[in-house]
Amino acid sequence: MSTIPNNAMPMTKDVEYLNSLRRQEDVRIEKQLEAKRLEEFNNKKIILSELMLQKYYERLDALALYNRQKQLERAQAEQGRFVDIEVK
Repeated sequence: MSTIPNNAMPMTKDVEYLNSLRRQEDVRIEKQLEAKRLEEFNNKKIILSELMLQKYYERLDALALYNRQKQLERAQAEQGRFVDIEVK
């Protein structure tokens, strides 16, 4: 009957310990990668939100300009109508 030498047992414990360390390192690396992916995703969302807000304000400015122009045209039309009434 063969027996396992006493010095072989610490060797298997060392291998298990090293495997455990390797798994812990893999988990740590995966967490770092996930955090980096999440940060990049959030940065993209922030940039997209800023661009959408910029376009929104540009649209508001365009509408404000349009409204001012229409108010001026309406005021000029009102003045013209009064002039036509006074001339007749």
